[in-house]
Amino acid sequence: MPEKVKKRNRNRLMLPIYQPYLPKECLRYAHDALDSTWISSQGVYIDKAKEKLKEIVGSKYVIMVNNGTCATHMLALGLKFKYPHIRKIIVPNNVYVAAWNSFLFSGGFEFIPVDADLNTWNIDHKKIPAPDEETAILVVHNLGNIVNVPALQKRFPKTLIVEDNCEGLFGRHEGAYSGTQSLISSVSFFGNKTITSGEGGAVFTQDEMIFEYLNSVRGQGQSSVRYIHDKLGYNYRMTNIQAALLYGQLEIQPEIREKKRSVFDLYTQELKDVEGIRFQETEANTEHAQWMFGLRFDQFNQQKKRDLELFLFENNIETRPMFYPMNQHAHLSQYSNGIEIAERLNHQCLILPSFPELTRSQILTVTRKIKDFMRTHS
Repeated sequence: MPEKVKKRNRNRLMLPIYQPYLPKECLRYAHDALDSTWISSQGVYIDKAKEKLKEIVGSKYVIMVNNGTCATHMLALGLKFKYPHIRKIIVPNNVYVAAWNSFLFSGGFEFIPVDADLNTWNIDHKKIPAPDEETAILVVHNLGNIVNVPALQKRFPKTLIVEDNCEGLFGRHEGAYSGTQSLISSVSFFGNKTITSGEGGAVFTQDEMIFEYLNSVRGQGQSSVRYIHDKLGYNYRMTNIQAALLYGQLEIQPEIREKKRSVFDLYTQELKDVEGIRFQETEANTEHAQWMFGLRFDQFNQQKKRDLELFLFENNIETRPMFYPMNQHAHLSQYSNGIEIAERLNHQCLILPSFPELTRSQILTVTRKIKDFMRTHS
């Protein structure tokens, strides 16, 4: 943002893109964890949060970790452990960079990028090439819009699917929670996620062998004998304080989700008849997780979208762009083919404030400003 604009807005109250919902009742466990002095990676709340997650989403095994990127790295580690013949990963080409980095951390994987779908903003199913026996698919749910993993499994019954569910927690496909039908999935509890532990993440799997391996890997590769380590491991452990905060959030997650639903519903109601605006479309038999609310301005080019961003910023409304195509990152610049839709989405999409405590008045202000811009720039 230009320096003069930054200075003008420095002392004005900005409507943020996100802020966590932290009522006092959900913080009491974090205070209890502090009072207990169990502030590192041991303490009762790690198991409490894990069991609560299992109860809510229905995953047989859950591993608590320190952040969502580490959780996604464990997808790559789990694949390498149980299926070492996998060498290639079909990936969407317009997601948050951690999804790709997590497989680069481990090395040995070749990416097969697939362009986005203009309507869902996720990977375009129709463009996924038939995988061979050395190839797995990485699914990512952009902004919480759920890819129908069971439908992909029916199409490619012999292909392993792993799932970056960091933006999709509480979404559904075919009646099941996202992240529970693939081989392994990752979840993030970063401060801008629907439920948060500040940082923090989790891994879901139904596979006992993968669970036992990854559960050891996240704790330095510890064997059954203390201080004997039988594999290369990492310190990916969640702290008791993180888990205590998460446990409080999980207890009130129905309230948080209802607040988010109201935010999405009001945005949709206010903008559904505005010419030139398109919403993110859901796939058949899926339910959006309603993490972030985005719009596509189907007649915009990149400059016009930036003009809207600046206009909203000058009116104290923070926004966020849609993810950039894969080749825009220096270490991924070689993946420059088949990016037409990803580039178009980046040029036309804008993410709006989407936090649970967003008021009706604030939403109406945002939508009014967008309508004002559309009227004067048509």
